[in-house]
Amino acid sequence: MKNNHLEVFQNFNYSREDGTYSIWDHQNFITELKLPANYKPLVKLNTVLEEMYSWTEQLSKERLTVLKIIGDAVCANEDQLRRYLSSVMSYSATSSHITFLRNKGFVQRYKCYLDTLIDDNGERKDLGNPAPINLGPAGYILLSYLYSGSFFMPPDAWIDRNADATIQRFVAMNEIRCCFAEKGIAKKWKWYPTIGGQRSYKKPLAVMEIGEDADEVDSRAWFLFERAQLKQNFLGFFKDRLNLYRHLHENNGNIPISDSPDDGQKIVVLSCSTFNIAKVVHEEIGLHKFPFPVWVLIDEWFDTGDIITQAFAAPQKGGNTYELKRLKLNI
Repeated sequence: MKNNHLEVFQNFNYSREDGTYSIWDHQNFITELKLPANYKPLVKLNTVLEEMYSWTEQLSKERLTVLKIIGDAVCANEDQLRRYLSSVMSYSATSSHITFLRNKGFVQRYKCYLDTLIDDNGERKDLGNPAPINLGPAGYILLSYLYSGSFFMPPDAWIDRNADATIQRFVAMNEIRCCFAEKGIAKKWKWYPTIGGQRSYKKPLAVMEIGEDADEVDSRAWFLFERAQLKQNFLGFFKDRLNLYRHLHENNGNIPISDSPDDGQKIVVLSCSTFNIAKVVHEEIGLHKFPFPVWVLIDEWFDTGDIITQAFAAPQKGGNTYELKRLKLNI
C-alpha cells in the first residue's frame, strides 16, 4: 500500500463526480428513532399472537406480507418497501399498514439528519427523505415464531454506536436488491450466507443469484456483495475480505457458498457509493490481482434513475496498468 490508512483517508476525495455525497454514505449521517405518541409496544408472544388473531383474514394476510418484507429487508426505507410490495398492494396501502404496525411495536422508523446541517433555530434539519424502517419488538417476536430458523435482525441490535452506519448500509444495499428485483434479474437473495462450509468464516453481506440453468447453457452466476462505508476503514475491510476469498479459492478452486453449486461462477462485487471511492480501492488494493473476478457497483451511476446493469466497473488492462472501466451486464 502506498500510504497508511490515515493518509489515504485525508488525501482522497470521495464525493460523487458532481461534488455531492449520498446521505446513505455520508460521514455526518445520524438517525433518531421516532416512537409514536403513547407508545406501548407488544413485547410478549401471547399478546402478539392475540393481536394478530384479532385481525380479519384479509388484514392479516396484508399485514403479515408487509411485516415479512420488512423482516427480509433488515432495514429499508419506505419508498423501497412500497416498490417491493407494488405488485400486491398500492403505495398508500403499504404506508397505511406500516403506520398501524408501527403503533403496535411491530416495526420502527427513524428520522435522518446530517450532524452538521442546522436550521435557523439551531436544530438539526430533517432531511425529509423516505424514513428507514426495521422490525420492532413485536414484529421480531412474531416473525421469529412464524418463521423459525430464518434470520431476522433483533430490534436491540440497533441500539449501539454503529446503528447509523448499519442503517446506511442496509438501505443502500436494499436499493441494489430492489433495482435488480424490479428488472427481474435477481433470482435469489440471501443476507450473510455461509461460505467455505464453515460458520466460523466471517460472512459476506449478501449473495445474489442471477441467470438461468437452461438445457443448452447454464448462465447462472453468484454475486458476493461487500459494502464500503465512509464511517469505516473500508480499505482494510476490503483487503481482509478479498484475502479470505483468495484463501478459499486457492483451497477449493472456487469460493464455496452455501446452497450454490461449487462450479458456479462466483463474482465478488464491492458496493461503493461513488466512482472516486472505487478508484481509491483499486489503486490501493489492485482488484486485478485476485484469482476470481472482482467488480465494483457504483451507487452514483444508478441511484438517479439510470439502469443498474450499466453501473458496474471492473479492472481492465491498458498498456502496463489496470484501470477501472465501466462495463455493462448483458442480462
